[in-house]
This record gives sequence, structure tokens and C-alpha cells, in this order.
Amino acid sequence: MPASRLLPIRRLGAVAALTLLALAPTWCHAWGQEGHAIVAEIAQRRLTPAAAAAVAKLQGGASLASVASWPDDVRGERKGDFNLHFVDMPRGVHEYDEKAFCAPSEKGDCVVNALRRAQQNLRCAPAEEARREALRYVVHFVGDLHQPLHATGDLEGGNGFKVHGSLHGQTCKGACALESGNLHSLWDSGLIRRTVWNWGAYVDRLEKTLLATQDFDLKSGGDQPADWAMQSHAVGELVWNDQLIPADGTIDDAYYAAVLPMLDQQLALGGLRLARLLNETFAPGSCSAPVATTPWPSAEKGLQPSTNLGELKVQFKAYHERPAAGGPSGYERDQAETDAAATAYVLSRAKQVAKPALVLDIDETSLDNWAQMAQNDFGYIINGDCTAAPGTACGALAWDQQGRAPAIAATLKLYQAARAAGVAVFFITGRREAERAVTEANLRAAGYDGWARLVLRPDGSHSMYSAASFKAAERARIVMQGYQILATVGDQPSDLSGGYAEKAFLLPNPFYRIP
Repeated sequence: MPASRLLPIRRLGAVAALTLLALAPTWCHAWGQEGHAIVAEIAQRRLTPAAAAAVAKLQGGASLASVASWPDDVRGERKGDFNLHFVDMPRGVHEYDEKAFCAPSEKGDCVVNALRRAQQNLRCAPAEEARREALRYVVHFVGDLHQPLHATGDLEGGNGFKVHGSLHGQTCKGACALESGNLHSLWDSGLIRRTVWNWGAYVDRLEKTLLATQDFDLKSGGDQPADWAMQSHAVGELVWNDQLIPADGTIDDAYYAAVLPMLDQQLALGGLRLARLLNETFAPGSCSAPVATTPWPSAEKGLQPSTNLGELKVQFKAYHERPAAGGPSGYERDQAETDAAATAYVLSRAKQVAKPALVLDIDETSLDNWAQMAQNDFGYIINGDCTAAPGTACGALAWDQQGRAPAIAATLKLYQAARAAGVAVFFITGRREAERAVTEANLRAAGYDGWARLVLRPDGSHSMYSAASFKAAERARIVMQGYQILATVGDQPSDLSGGYAEKAFLLPNPFYRIP
């Protein structure tokens, strides 16, 4: 284990910082060395050959974990670095607003933009030393983004919220933050240190549990650091509230048990996303390309896409139609295959956990909106009436109000098998709260009944509050209530991104995409 180091506290002046260093030499600001090392090591084990070679060259063979905390060491020496390790969003905020939370200042803007810049420098800086430094920042900033209180602005990210108590029957000082400590420090290092004896053992523990499955690409999806920040912010609200921590700041084993799944998930997600980011960064291609890789042709190159939109629509219809000889369509076969795999996994685990749960999306996962899509020739029309008259459009809201979407047969079988096995089923949907009554009626009419909870998006939530951020936070909320989510099933990558489920299953949907 590397020796403890002193790290600067957020927003303290130079004199105050020196005073605190003299009086309390063991506290720290960011994920402690352990947290950053865990994220870095998880990522290092998942690098592609190209990324591993690039990292080895820049690092001279040293591990990512060995430099993961370096940006904290130099933070006090660099003007404009102060704000780059966090993004302050008050609890109760559910939208990322760059102007409000990441505005330029003499102390820097925020970790969201800092990570984007660091990745671009890692890709494109001409000098090797500049790329080497950028790599250290990328590794560190991804870790910072996944510490929940780095995305929570109240009381200096919890630095101003004093906590005390004991874990496992023992009190601890300094970084453990249970004697004259604060909530931020508890999350930086205290919880990790009270779980296993060193960070390497923590990585091994995660590898045997959360990271043991091979679908981490689905769980770690979401290309934008702002989405990661919103997901961490939502977790911050879950682990810091009046119901979980009393006003006097008492921390005990009940708190530890409630938040340990959040700690594990955030560290695992940080590692997986860091691996994804580095693999994309070091993929073959020009550094002039956008940081977020994309399969679509560049308009600047003047290249026409290889497939015409009209031809795609013909393919969509053929994929959905049943063959003349009878039997399921290709779409139905793919649905059945995915749902069967989900069923097998859920049933294999249902009796092994105390409170098993299954999370399902609704549209194109549990309910089929093909009639509406086909009538609109795959255009997304929100408003307006919906009748069956030839040549008319069908507004999405009017269609939902009619409540006549049929069940997707394979998902209904999964639902029924899960319920028969005693698994609690939760629906998490992008539909709005205003549609609760009609959505519940449609689900019951389609054969779904007896679910544990139907979660809809708040009315009026802004488009920047992405589906991925919303759904990940709601899965985290279910876990906080003591459930173990065996599987999450959806037709969009955003249905699955953000973890908080053992396995993720992606149903087919070539018809539309929701971020």
C-alpha cells in the first residue's frame, strides 16, 4: 500500500488550508488513493491491445493505479485546477446545466469539461510529455466523476457535514471520518478502508461479483461525462438524506450496509468507463476526429451513407413481418432469444437472494407500439390525434392515451416466470408521470399485473435529463431499498447504462434511438 498523502480541501484559501494541514494531517479531498487506484486497476485489466500498448509507452511500464492520484498532488501548485475535480449540483437538481454548474472561473470550470479537454489532449497533443500528463488527468477525472459527493454541491460536497459513530464496532480517525470527520471524507476513503484491508483486495472482490459477467459494455454505456455526473449526483442524493443519516450525523453499520452497493457500483462503473474511454481514445484514427467516436459518415467528407432511408424502412418492415409460411418474424425471434436468456438467468438466481428483483422498460420492451410507428412511416409525431384512417398520422401521446398497445409476447413470458418465482418486477419508463393512469391500464390489459412499482419520469423534466441518467438513478433507488436486481431488460442502451443490475439484456429495436 502506498503511504498516505495530504490532499487539498475544496475552496479553502491558502492560509486556511495551511492551518488545517497542521491541525488535521490525515484528511483528504478526492477519492482517496484507494478509490482512484481501484478505478484505474479495473480499467487497466480491460484495455484493448492497442490501448494497452499506448498506455505502456506513456507510462514507461508503470500501472495506471500508480499515477491515478497524481493530479491531487499537483493541484495546489496549478492555478485554475481547483474546480476541475468536481461539479457542484445541489441536491434536488435533476438536470445538468453547463452555464450554472460548469462556468469558467479563475479556479477552473468543472470536472465534466476538464475530462473532455484531457481526453482530447491525450489523443492529439503533439508532445509525448503532454500526452503523458493528459493520461494521468483522464484516469483521475473519471474516478472523480464517479464519487457521488463530487457531483453534489451542498455543504461543499459534504465537507461541511460532520459525521461520527462507528463501523464494525470501531471508531476511526482521519480519513475514516468517523471521529471529527465529515461525510465527504467518509466516501473518499473511510468506507473503502472499512470494507477490505487494501485496494487490491477490493478490486479482487469486485471482479468476483459485479464484474464477473461479460455484459459490462451494456452497463457502462453512456458516452457523455455529463451523463456520468448526473448519475453520480442521483446516487449522492440517495446516500445523503434525512432518512438515512440523522441530523446529528451518526454513522453506523446500518448506513454502511445500505450504501455499500452504491460504493461498489460507482467504483466498478468508473473502472469500466475509464477502460471504454481509453480504448476509444487509442483506437486507430486521426486525432482530428471528435472525441466521442461515431459510426456515421462525416458531412465534411461529403460521403453519402451507404443505405438509403427508404431502403431502411423496407428492411424494417421485412424484419417485423412474419413469413408467408407462418412462424415468428425475425424481430420476434430476436426478442424471444433475448428474453429467454433473461428468464434463464433470473430463475437461476431467484432463490439465491433474499429480495430478488427484475427491472423492465415499457415501450418496445414490454409493450409493442408497431401499429403507431408503421402508421407514421417511422416518423416521431408527438402531438395530434390518432385514428386508423388511411393517410393520417398518429400522435404518440394520443396513442398512449388509447392504451391499446399489445404485450411483447416474449417479455410477458419473462414477466410471468419471474413473478411465479417470487421476483419483484419494477417498470422504469421514459413516459411521464401524467401518463400513469393510462400506462397502468394498458399494462394490465396486456397481461401484466402484480408489479412492485411503476416508475415514470417527472412531468416537465428537461431533455438534458437523459433517459440513461434517470433510469440508472431509479435502479440505484431500488437497490437502496434492499432489493438485488438480477436483470434489467430494455430495447435501448440507455435502458441499461449505469449498472445497478447483475445482468443487462438488450432487446432488438432498429426503429428509433433514445439517449
